[in-house]
Amino acid sequence: MKSKNKNNKKPLLILALLAIAGIVAYIFLASDSQTDNEEMGQTIPIQNRDHISESETVQVYNSNPPTSGPHAGAIKGGYYDGEIEDINGVHNLEHGFIWITYRNVSTETKARLRKIANRHSGRVVVSERRANDAQITLASWGRFDKMSQEELDEDYVIRFIDKYTNKSPEKFAK
Repeated sequence: MKSKNKNNKKPLLILALLAIAGIVAYIFLASDSQTDNEEMGQTIPIQNRDHISESETVQVYNSNPPTSGPHAGAIKGGYYDGEIEDINGVHNLEHGFIWITYRNVSTETKARLRKIANRHSGRVVVSERRANDAQITLASWGRFDKMSQEELDEDYVIRFIDKYTNKSPEKFAK
């Protein structure tokens, strides 16, 4: 008789474990989808995608830094000690890159940004940009977010990179 009772409890135990696993999976997936739905930064109206030569004069962009518009010559991803031309940064944005620009930040902040660039060089360009109106700007095609160096949160930056890489007309970022 005892072995028969044990066999009757086994299906109930399996059902209970499956129910618990289902609840855990639902909680995990629900929290993950909330992150996917999180809008980060500000949406900027898309300007044209005209390719221009390096010597052409560019119209005024509708954001600082630009997040779309006329552009020339994409550049290699990674960290740049100095400035790059807006027309080159915008081309990388069109290719799905994230362009992180900074101005007047500490050596420590530059080192943190360099670390991010090195880890994500196939989809991130980091450069100084003295025309910025914020210390740090995260830009993707048609979107940006601005912060001070004190507000720099590497987890937030990584989420921005993950969310907005290749949200662009040409998806070449890795």
